[in-house]
Amino acid sequence: MSGNQNKVLRLVTSPSETAGFLSQGLVDLYKAVKGAAFYPHGHPYRSEPVQRAYQSLQLAVAERELIVNVTRQGFLPGGEGPEGGTMVQQLAHECLIRRIASITFMRDLLLADLEIFVELLCGDPHKTSSAGGFARQLELQGVRTIWVNEKDLDAIWAKRGKAAAGEPSDTETDDWEGLGAPAGQAESLGIWERRSVRELLRRMAGETEDGRYQALGRELVESVKDMPTEVPVPVVLEELLRQHRDQGRPLPQREYALFTLERVAENSTDLLLDLVESRDYPDKNLLYRIFGVLGVKGAYSIIQRLCLAEGVMERKALATALVRLGQPAVAPLIAMLKDQRWYVVRNMVAILGELRVADSVIALRKPLHHWDLRVRKEAVRALMKIGGEPAEAMLVALLEDSDEAVVKSAILSLGLMHSRVAVPAMLKLLERRDFLLKTLSVKKDLVAALGRIGDRRATPHLVKILKSRGWTVIGKWHELRAAAAAALGAMREESALPLLTSLAGGEGELAYACREAIDAMERITGEGQ
Repeated sequence: MSGNQNKVLRLVTSPSETAGFLSQGLVDLYKAVKGAAFYPHGHPYRSEPVQRAYQSLQLAVAERELIVNVTRQGFLPGGEGPEGGTMVQQLAHECLIRRIASITFMRDLLLADLEIFVELLCGDPHKTSSAGGFARQLELQGVRTIWVNEKDLDAIWAKRGKAAAGEPSDTETDDWEGLGAPAGQAESLGIWERRSVRELLRRMAGETEDGRYQALGRELVESVKDMPTEVPVPVVLEELLRQHRDQGRPLPQREYALFTLERVAENSTDLLLDLVESRDYPDKNLLYRIFGVLGVKGAYSIIQRLCLAEGVMERKALATALVRLGQPAVAPLIAMLKDQRWYVVRNMVAILGELRVADSVIALRKPLHHWDLRVRKEAVRALMKIGGEPAEAMLVALLEDSDEAVVKSAILSLGLMHSRVAVPAMLKLLERRDFLLKTLSVKKDLVAALGRIGDRRATPHLVKILKSRGWTVIGKWHELRAAAAAALGAMREESALPLLTSLAGGEGELAYACREAIDAMERITGEGQ
């Protein structure tokens, strides 16, 4: 440190802009700590919050080093706590549990140092304490731009100078009492011997002090992870879920109950998925609620297992879990539509169809033109289930597809959707010249779909088919006429009754279809009674 630097760091009494940078930096720092506990190294959800926190803190220390005191209410730079709400308070609690009373950010703050700081904050506080304390761990890992429990700049720069010269440091191990902790503080930090899971859950349920509650939650996570528990994991998660949703509990505790639930669930993902696949596990609804709380991360876990599942029952059980998850499953499912395995894409498309979320329609455009026919047909079914104008428009466009199987799927779906939008395009396809009726199957599907839709614009076209005798191509035209008669009956088109009656006499498929159509109309109108 240069000679003109202050010997004692002044507490920040900066303008509101600097306070805003600090507040945002602390919020992002909390998100980074939470993300580091869940995501592997290199994952964007792990690195991006650290980058954002670093950028904000860089702005906060642009003019001078920054010191913040840690209290139960949050962080106090110069006596005024920054805005940040629950997340900033949670970060302060994480620091207090690790016996951090103050943090000094140097002007030459390094991203690498902040990353190490985050790693230590999401680690086990008991292990950190037994290894010499947080300050000692920072020093051992070469952190020089973040200091805890040290406010004297001269002392900080002296330690940095010794480190640069390779001299041993005189940093003391953790001593909370030396930092002025009030009586009983050690107990409030949750420094207890390992207890049973049942005892921990009982204590958490009755705990009123936030710091002790969080310490119990951390101990619970380690207990469930490191040793067999007398309480089944789903029961543990159910109790944490109950505490999270308990409106009478303080908000910091409710948030930490969720955080604890997520960590226990993350450590037990395989077990939970085994239970989802099991035919014998009785409380599947509990599992669905747990994965629902996990949201997108829960959806990714289920999808990964689904891609590897071999049995039909297992795939069905996992797909049901995704459907029960609802909206949080949509984005992960859409992301999987890029997979190179056709059966994976088909499964994702089918689940999107069951979810019936309108926002997923555009994403189905690509599988609608997939190289594998099975995927394309599943995409058609999914659009039918989702419905709505965008889905109808995409299906109408398929009426001109070169693959007859896809065209037939689209016709069937549009008919089941009662799509009046599709009627003009369907009539155009129906009127297309085909003397030898090579596309008889398609035309019969078109006629049936028009009957389901019931749009009167189709009546003249259906009557025209019924009147015409056409070419006698192995009786094909009679099949189409019979389909037209059935469609008119389905539409309850009374104007066609005379024509149907004139053709209803005698035997044959056409006469039978006309009689059935007449009966259908009479059941509605009451004629003939």
